[in-house]
Amino acid sequence: MNGDAGNGPGTRSLARELLLFFLRFLGASIVFYALYMVAGTIYVRFIALLAKPLLALLGYELVLEKALKIKEDLSINPGVFLSLVIAVRHIAWRVRIRAAAIGVVILTVVNTLTLFLTFVSYYRGSERLWAGSEFLGLTINFFLPIVLWFILLPIGQAFPFFTIKRN
Repeated sequence: MNGDAGNGPGTRSLARELLLFFLRFLGASIVFYALYMVAGTIYVRFIALLAKPLLALLGYELVLEKALKIKEDLSINPGVFLSLVIAVRHIAWRVRIRAAAIGVVILTVVNTLTLFLTFVSYYRGSERLWAGSEFLGLTINFFLPIVLWFILLPIGQAFPFFTIKRN
């Protein structure tokens, strides 16, 4: 056995594929961040429009100016998710577009729920509900896009090293 088992051609191609994935992800993220800077407010207004009737059921009013103050918390995660979807290769565009649509709908629903809970905690003065809303917001922004990416796309097809080989 030679001492460089980790330096074979397979390792170089894996490193190359991961580097290219990262560069595609970075490029898509820059584009989506620029889009967020331009259209993030529009997306938050849409989420507020969805949350408004839910708040009205409890007798609360949605104050758009307050919703816009948490714009980044509510509108950055679709860009992260879409960047992941775009960055992956070896998956048909039809599959990626379907996954992107489903993921953005799920993120929009969860962002609406987050905005709803944030306003309910504000109106009720509940520190516990506020902490739960903050935790939900952090989870949605950091983990949900990655979880959706793994669930909605056949990642093993794009990255064969994610699949478990059975004998």
